[in-house]
Amino acid sequence: MEEKQITELLEKYKNGLLDDREKAILESWYLQQADNSPHEISDDDLNHNLEHIATSLPLKYQKPEYQLWKRVGSAAAILLVAGLGYYFFRPEQLTITTAVAKMQDVSPGANKAVLTLGNGKKISITDAKDGELANQAGISIKKTADGQLVYRVDDVGTAGKNPVFNTIETPRGGQYQIVLPDGTKVWLNAASSLKFPASFSGLASRKVELNGEAYLEVAKDKKHPFIVKTPQQEVEVLGTHFNVNTYSDEDAIKTTLLEGAVLVHLEGQKDIRLAPGQQSAIRKASPATVSVVDVNEAIAWKKGNFEFNNENVYQIMRKVARWYDVQVIYEGEIPLSTMEGTMSRFQNVSKILDIMQSTGLVKFRIEGRKIYVSKI
Repeated sequence: MEEKQITELLEKYKNGLLDDREKAILESWYLQQADNSPHEISDDDLNHNLEHIATSLPLKYQKPEYQLWKRVGSAAAILLVAGLGYYFFRPEQLTITTAVAKMQDVSPGANKAVLTLGNGKKISITDAKDGELANQAGISIKKTADGQLVYRVDDVGTAGKNPVFNTIETPRGGQYQIVLPDGTKVWLNAASSLKFPASFSGLASRKVELNGEAYLEVAKDKKHPFIVKTPQQEVEVLGTHFNVNTYSDEDAIKTTLLEGAVLVHLEGQKDIRLAPGQQSAIRKASPATVSVVDVNEAIAWKKGNFEFNNENVYQIMRKVARWYDVQVIYEGEIPLSTMEGTMSRFQNVSKILDIMQSTGLVKFRIEGRKIYVSKI
């Protein structure tokens, strides 16, 4: 069926002008696109998905950065809910392209972490049973049934005498949530670590050290500021919700504020005070910048999603590599045209790559834990 005919039917659907015959044609077209889904599609889901596509008209396209990629630069951002994920469509091709070539698929990441106690003992939280994991210097550490790590001060006097530092680390392909002794909640993304006192008793400030990415909901305590130290900055808060991305392979260190207020301390630069909805970015050899952003994009990972906003293949695949714990190998020159869309992180990597491949920009091949990327 020609793309022009489908577009006309979607336009009529949006305006409530389809007759029974045309509606049957449109539904048949949709089901053909979704025939790779392992789930049956109910009438309600079918109507919802068609409405989503129709109301997204006219198509939105991303312009290529270079004329070389003009042929495939108009990768559309229309999102079609089908099975486990969202499918990108090109205007030239309203069908899902050939599936990604794979010798074996790669499962998504999961709750995985290792806790290092003050005495150097390492505990695999992934393998540990629910309940108390350790007791150190008046502090008990428990793993809850819903997979959180919770610190509780049992003896304030003992805990405050000699500060004990713990470190929680997530591997590539892992994430974890921890509740610190003061009640602060921390979500760690893949390939991240957090070093913190096992108790904040007797300390003037609540300082922790972060590498990687974390979302924090800081417990309020006006007398004891909460400070997140990274290799590039310190973020000071009294009580707030914010996200910090410090991955060394990204082009910027980003701090995004959801609510409250934070001060970003930078060496050799003026402090930055962020308001909700603002993000600071630190790039090499450049002054820090502040911009208004969509905060949902910054914390999409915490909600179990990938959210791409005008990102090229290299930017997207860095996130994929960390979450699926895979090596990405590029074969030849790769288009720099950008994509946008939202997809669940909790599906096999081939589903994510199928969606990207359907844009007509690149193709993928999976061999073990290696993903090969090349131009179509």
